[in-house]
Amino acid sequence: MATNCDYNRSSLLSEQYQREMELIAVALQEESQDEREDRLGLAARSWTLTSACFHSQLETGDVPSYSPVALARP
Repeated sequence: MATNCDYNRSSLLSEQYQREMELIAVALQEESQDEREDRLGLAARSWTLTSACFHSQLETGDVPSYSPVALARP
């Protein structure tokens, strides 16, 4: 059951999210073609590096292992 406080918090978060999205939209509209290409190039290079790191971890077996955790019940 949602309370007034939950609704108010949700409403405030929604308004904050909307304001931030509007700022991002304005910034993207003002971005030049060169800036857009630079940003997309950086994203593509970072993905390539991330993939390479992941694959090298798989090859060397350095992938962290997680042991199962038993949950205690009261």
